[in-house]
Amino acid sequence: MSDENRCQVCQSAASQKCSGCHTVFYCSREHQRADWKKHKKMCKPYKICHDEALGRFLIATKDISVGDIVLQEPPLIRGPSQVTMPVCLGCGNAIDEKNFKPCAKCGWPVCSSTCEKSPNHIPECQYTSSRGSKITISTFGSIHPSYQCVTVLRCLYQKQFLSETWKKIDLLQSHCAERKLTSKYEKDRVSIAQFILNFFKLRQVFTEEEILRVCGILMVNGHEVPLTNPPHVAIYEIASMLEHKCNANCNRTFTSQGAVLVKAGTAIKKGDHLSICYTDPLWGTLNRRHHLYESKFFWCLCERCADPTEFGTYFSAIRCQKPNCSGYILPSSFLDQSANGKLPNWTCNKCESSCNSYHAQEILDRIGQDLHEMEKGTTKAAKDFIKTYEKYLHSNHYYLVDVKLALSQLMGHEDAFGLPAVGDDDLQYKARLCQGIANLVKTLAPGESRLRGLLLFELHATVAELGRRNADPQQLPAVLQESKKLLQESCDLLRHEPDCLPEGKLYIQAQKNLKEIDVVLMALHRSIGDAPL
Repeated sequence: MSDENRCQVCQSAASQKCSGCHTVFYCSREHQRADWKKHKKMCKPYKICHDEALGRFLIATKDISVGDIVLQEPPLIRGPSQVTMPVCLGCGNAIDEKNFKPCAKCGWPVCSSTCEKSPNHIPECQYTSSRGSKITISTFGSIHPSYQCVTVLRCLYQKQFLSETWKKIDLLQSHCAERKLTSKYEKDRVSIAQFILNFFKLRQVFTEEEILRVCGILMVNGHEVPLTNPPHVAIYEIASMLEHKCNANCNRTFTSQGAVLVKAGTAIKKGDHLSICYTDPLWGTLNRRHHLYESKFFWCLCERCADPTEFGTYFSAIRCQKPNCSGYILPSSFLDQSANGKLPNWTCNKCESSCNSYHAQEILDRIGQDLHEMEKGTTKAAKDFIKTYEKYLHSNHYYLVDVKLALSQLMGHEDAFGLPAVGDDDLQYKARLCQGIANLVKTLAPGESRLRGLLLFELHATVAELGRRNADPQQLPAVLQESKKLLQESCDLLRHEPDCLPEGKLYIQAQKNLKEIDVVLMALHRSIGDAPL
């Protein structure tokens, strides 16, 4: 057993990790308690800081290696998304007219007697039963407006009855001043605040402003948690202090119990700010920045947004259409979007011809509409889209990458015959797609480990199949070693994913595949001699 797996107190073999930092081991809880005074100062790899511009934020208190867990914490509040179909208010999963029962106290639908008694369900149950009559939910399978209020009620319940939890929620940003300038604020006032005050008869308990502030806290700080179907929303105390960057150094996932788990996606130096990406890192700069402004009320100024080429990838670039020109057109800056909504002219990096931003946006809107209308789930439609629009877009453009990513996952999964049924040319194309997108993601969003893990898993299988078809017996061990290396990297990237999610299931499969490759390599070693194991 390695030194790191020995008890900090007695140095005997230990398997119990510190639940705070996950970096030291103990042989018993007694020894963990005995060491706590010494270990407490170095336990968590971050500290909370504050300034006027950023508010509260986290910085690393020590060097953090790729894959290390930075933070794990349970939710302060969790509940249905604001826009959702009817779900069980105990477990959060979708229900229909065949698998629900109304709660005996309040009438809200649940899926079982166990969920009827769930602590999650207490707030809305108490507020509903106190109004003097039960609620009735009779339509299922489509968006139901009554559920807009549930997670807000759960926060308000903390304010009224559980002050310690409310103190933590109350410190979170709500951006009420900015929200008042949006149409959503008025919509929330009518459909949520007035509904809560009138339907639940709470005018003597809460004000409209208090309810709308909670709506803002949920909008700005809520995390979509994909552990239920449909996903639910949750608020976390410390994770809400992580900064946003489009090229973040951390990424988040969730444990099967609903805790958020933040891990380092890159090597982080002591003193570095810790960040995650609040938006989709595979959107273009214009779309990322607009989404952040609409949902989080700030214009992103990170290094990636400030570089029109997005670290030399030309992820948002259009091909220059001038004869005999191989250049690409981009604006000199995307940051002017925040000043007046109008971008500078888009200029070719070779011939310096230009077009105004409206013309460039018109081209992108037209291609985006074609992508929206493209038949999904077929390799032919994806290939046709790529062939048509690679004439107009950089090969790394986000529209093409979106389709290439889908195509890389479709090849070998369209039927039950798998990769052996894929032609040689398509198999090599799949390998190029997986490797190319994985490299691109590593450049654009180095902290995004989940997608890279998925791509490298697909790539390992493709490399192994190519080797099976083409390599002679002497070359096969080297091919399998390459496949094993890709698979091991995939495992490292996916190892913290919960097994209830597809990525967690893929991690389990990857571990099995590693063992199978070792068996094959051992057999080859016995049959042909000194192949590296």
